[in-house]
Amino acid sequence: MDISVTLFGGLRHFLPAGSSFNKCNISAADGASLEALLQQIPIPANKPYIVILNDEKVSRENYAEITIQEKDEVVLLPPIKGG
Repeated sequence: MDISVTLFGGLRHFLPAGSSFNKCNISAADGASLEALLQQIPIPANKPYIVILNDEKVSRENYAEITIQEKDEVVLLPPIKGG
């Protein structure tokens, strides 16, 4: 199944080759976890980001527990800093 993934800000640099501006589709096995999907995106471990799944923020400790579905939309955002 293909999952729609959108990366914003500096995270766009980690999109797979052939992606459009900030979006791509990533193939995942049926029953795959959100964690397995995110491991396919080569974001360095020291690079923080926020995960939004179908308009809901997901805590990092829940990535392995969440099963993704065919029509899911995943958005990755860099943390926003104020000043």
